[in-house]
Amino acid sequence: MLSIDGLVTGIDTEAIIEGLLQIQQNQIDILESRKADVVTQQTAFRGVEAQLTSLRTQAGRLSNLQNNVFEQRSVSVSHEDAIIATATRDAAIGTYQVSINQLAAAHQVASQGFTDDNAAVTEGTFTLRVGDRPEVTITVDSSNNTLQGFVDAINSADAGVSATIVRDGSGSATPYRILLSSQHSGAENEISVTNNLAASSGNATQPTFDFATPVQAAANASVSLGEGAGAITVESATNEVDGLLSGITLNLLSADPSQPIVIDVKRDTEAAVTAVEDFVEAYNALMEFVDEQVKYDPESDVGGVLLGDRSILDIQNTIRNTVLDVVPGLPSSLNRLTALGISVTDAGRLTLNASKLQDALSGRVDGVAADDVTKLFALTADSSNSNIDFLLASTRTQPSDTPYQIDITQAAERASITGSNPLAASTVIDSSNNTLQLTIDNAEITITLSDGTYTAQELADELESVINSHPDLVGREVLASVDGSNNLTLTSASYGSSSQVTIRGGNAIADLGLTGSENEVGQDVAGFFIVDGVTEPATGSGQLLSGNLDNENTADIQLRVTLTASQVQAGVDGELSVTEGVAARLGSLINDLLDPVDGRIKAIDESFEEQQESIQESIDRQQTAFEQQQERLIQEFLSLETAVSQLQTTSSFLAAQLATLPTIQTGGN
Repeated sequence: MLSIDGLVTGIDTEAIIEGLLQIQQNQIDILESRKADVVTQQTAFRGVEAQLTSLRTQAGRLSNLQNNVFEQRSVSVSHEDAIIATATRDAAIGTYQVSINQLAAAHQVASQGFTDDNAAVTEGTFTLRVGDRPEVTITVDSSNNTLQGFVDAINSADAGVSATIVRDGSGSATPYRILLSSQHSGAENEISVTNNLAASSGNATQPTFDFATPVQAAANASVSLGEGAGAITVESATNEVDGLLSGITLNLLSADPSQPIVIDVKRDTEAAVTAVEDFVEAYNALMEFVDEQVKYDPESDVGGVLLGDRSILDIQNTIRNTVLDVVPGLPSSLNRLTALGISVTDAGRLTLNASKLQDALSGRVDGVAADDVTKLFALTADSSNSNIDFLLASTRTQPSDTPYQIDITQAAERASITGSNPLAASTVIDSSNNTLQLTIDNAEITITLSDGTYTAQELADELESVINSHPDLVGREVLASVDGSNNLTLTSASYGSSSQVTIRGGNAIADLGLTGSENEVGQDVAGFFIVDGVTEPATGSGQLLSGNLDNENTADIQLRVTLTASQVQAGVDGELSVTEGVAARLGSLINDLLDPVDGRIKAIDESFEEQQESIQESIDRQQTAFEQQQERLIQEFLSLETAVSQLQTTSSFLAAQLATLPTIQTGGN
């Protein structure tokens, strides 16, 4: 800014200009203050958004059906050094007694002794096989014809066998031996070899292995449930036992048949109480934050940042009502949070009686079943048909005022092929008839049957075992059986259009009663929902039937339909009653509030942005006017100073001129 010092006129022109502009500056300052207030309010509202996000997270823990906190199990064992037990939500609560008879063991065999780890071995081929898994052949030549080279070739072959050189400490001249270890434990995973290495000659020795006297015999784990005459014993190829108790996995550490081990499965009430406590804390934090923003202190005459803001009060009331309202569709004994010991204080905060919640979760409250607690919080559904199971839903799924009807039009089916000709009573399998090429669930494999003589059932069992152990069939499974006419049947274990069994070739086709042209694909379940007489479509995948995303009521409902074709009837096959619990209802509400496109929080935040932009535009206009007026005043005072200066110059000039004029004498002679 041009400075005018007023030296000519003696006037403090800068002070005068500043005074003349003060009103304009005051208007700008007021606008800046208003903008700062809006920024502060927006920041406070974003704090509300953070609190809502936290509450939604805690509500999600209570409404999540995949890993529902109210249905988790805790497991304790009497001998932790012998067994580790874990349980899923499907594990039945109770106390069980087991005994570990034997641990699973992997087959190990050793070779004869060698002088050192660089001893020469003969060349040729060496074929390894573990159980019914595919054979792997390694070639020994000049690049690996030492003891160490042979071991390295085995380890690189991915044959399911580990090889290492051990020193037996016998003190003999040949203490170095090769130890082969199966990478798969279990009695059916013995190592077998086809040794086509050349016979020992000169300095080169043919490695041979003592299968008659293994270092460790292949063995299955054995566990018994109970100790009476009706005790149930199961075996497992590994030390992880899944099949003995439903939903419970046993990891075996040591075996002692005489030592009973007690396994106690309970509902994990501690995890559930903690989750509810966290939910209560998040709810109270939101309420306290909002109250702080809208409070008014009459003594100090100071109000909160959002005092008088109806939007934040509406959101607070909506959240409060959602949490405290009755859940429709539940019995009066369990349709509000008070049934679980959650009450409301005079200040509007939640408080939890953990003991009462523990009692409810443990089934010690009359009229409240432990499994029903989930319904108070989560989005759940009950099906009237035991072959139509509810799995999941989402925030798009609407609770049902009246049950949704389910009409199944097609049962899910598995791919299955049956041989055209019966199996022989006895079949000899050798290299002339031991291969089969087939496709299982889109995976193309070639299998090799073990040589031997088989009955029809034994041949089916061998075929099933070899197919299912193929490394390219991970996650897929085939069931092989013999029907009443002795015909071989191969059935995919999966359902739906991805289920496939195709015979493509192999020299075993004829002896298996097949033609080589067999091909079958399964079918997906099909059906739809009926809501108040209106059809809502569904999509089938295997046995899973899902409500379409744009359905008004049944969007995202997932059902497992295990009906067979003969069980599917014309018309309605079942009804589904959907209940939206407190946490699910709250999660849906908060999702709507925080929706990044249409959410109310976004709209409020945008209104703050618009206010700031509008105020800034006013500030910019005022600032422009201020600068223009300032420039105008400066120019005017500059002109004044210039004019005064010019007058002073003229005055000085005239004075000088007058001073040079002769003096006029008056009177005298």
